[in-house]
Amino acid sequence: MLVSWDQEFVADKNKIFKYGTIKLVVRFQKLDADETAWYPECTSIDNIPYAAKYRPITVEKYPGVVLIPNADIFNYQELQEKYGFELQSDRPEEALIHMYKLLGITAALNEIQGEYSFILCDNEMSYLVRDGTGTRGLCYLEYPHRSGPMCAALRASLLTSYQHSVGQIRHVPLGSIIYGDNRKEWRRKVFTSVFRQPGYRPDLLTPPCKNGISLLGQMRARLRDIIKQIITTRNKSATIGKVGLLLSGGLNSRVIGNVLRDSQVKGLKTFFVGTKTAHERTSSENGAMSIGSIHHDIMFDPKQAFEEITKVIELAETYDTASIRKALLLYTVCKYIHQHSAIDVLFCGEGLDDIAGSQIYYKQAKCAEEFQTTLENNLRRPIGREVFDKIGSWFGIRIVFPFLDPLFTSHYLSFTSEDRIPRFGIEKYFLRVCLDHSELITEDVLWKHREDWVDSASSFDRFWVKHLQRLCSKAVDNEEFAKREETYLHNTPTTSEEFFYRQTFEKIFPEQQSLVPVIFRPSFGVGTDPSPRTWNIYPQHLCVDFLATVRMMV
Repeated sequence: MLVSWDQEFVADKNKIFKYGTIKLVVRFQKLDADETAWYPECTSIDNIPYAAKYRPITVEKYPGVVLIPNADIFNYQELQEKYGFELQSDRPEEALIHMYKLLGITAALNEIQGEYSFILCDNEMSYLVRDGTGTRGLCYLEYPHRSGPMCAALRASLLTSYQHSVGQIRHVPLGSIIYGDNRKEWRRKVFTSVFRQPGYRPDLLTPPCKNGISLLGQMRARLRDIIKQIITTRNKSATIGKVGLLLSGGLNSRVIGNVLRDSQVKGLKTFFVGTKTAHERTSSENGAMSIGSIHHDIMFDPKQAFEEITKVIELAETYDTASIRKALLLYTVCKYIHQHSAIDVLFCGEGLDDIAGSQIYYKQAKCAEEFQTTLENNLRRPIGREVFDKIGSWFGIRIVFPFLDPLFTSHYLSFTSEDRIPRFGIEKYFLRVCLDHSELITEDVLWKHREDWVDSASSFDRFWVKHLQRLCSKAVDNEEFAKREETYLHNTPTTSEEFFYRQTFEKIFPEQQSLVPVIFRPSFGVGTDPSPRTWNIYPQHLCVDFLATVRMMV
């Protein structure tokens, strides 16, 4: 469903809901015999309406206000108690309406803890809001001859059927509010306010040395407490027995798993996906035994995944190679969960490596300033993050990212770049030191080499991406590939794999190449492919024995 500010989008096949001067345009279909069970068209899989969470919310107390959310609000109960309002529905997102009316949009967002993007319309004003994590998408359609958005939706695919030939679909920037006056045409200048965005150091006031513990020591202890707090808070939003975790065997997912275990989560399910030769399978199984979870080992077949690429690109709404590779793995996981294991929330360690600067190319930074500049640039480009929500929501699964919580990101980034830069050939060295000798992680996992999720799904000698690339190459016409620079001026493909993804994307989203502003390229000239295994510094990275290095320094 989408919100339209343009009369041209109102068609006979749509059901129109009017809220003040705006129109909520919804095309409905009936999914069962129940006459009341109507949902937006083309939003179901096996009669499970994946977009049910996108349904609009209204509150009788505030007529004329409508909210279309893609949100998980984790502190809604605390907000209810603090500000004295009651929810009229069973949807925590409703708290956004109450907080907006009580405090105004910007002040309300500073009180909210969650992951969200939403469209809020209030008679005279409309707001497009996207948080700073980049995990939830929000798009609008823009015309050159008009001053502002003509319509907006939580997914780009909902806008393609309404676009005119000259219309371009744009993303709402991270941590931004775009708003306009409904009483007239949108203002010529679309105002954007950055209220919360990872990558910027906050003003953090910490008490001086206390009880013999240094300021740095206190901040490290506070970091561990924050990690436990944000994971526990997110778990409260899940149904008992319906909590899952993507468990790769590395540091990120093991920390989440250990906190969930200590929180005595009942029926915790863990999931690993990989080919038959995946070298991280043993680490994942050991982690599941340590956590005490119900473990699911999901077999990944690159050939079968290739057959699903068109659907995956349609859902992911991108042609970025790094994002599509992740999306193929995630699609396999979510499809399995949908068929075999009903869960409500799927925890994911994605995002921590973005905040901590864990990619091995950060070791090439010559100084702390260069490290920080590269980190901030990457944080502003959330490549691949919203893919998780788009794939998960199709299967009715909420995927949460505890390490992208502003409470964690602001505290971690408040340490100096000199603290956070890689040291002794060890990526995210400072984070590892902060977690050392804590109950959050064992030593053998803490000082383990970081392995990219895509890479960890297969062995070194039978890398599944190589198989995928061969399949893409066979599907590409050589003559068309030779003319790629003439065909695609924006983000020109450089490989057969990229070209195949781009062709598939253009068939689904014609003339919308700018929907993907940038594609991932590794920094510091270490390579051109997204996979760290292909980078020229990868063999050197494996030569460093992290644990032995740390023990030598003690």
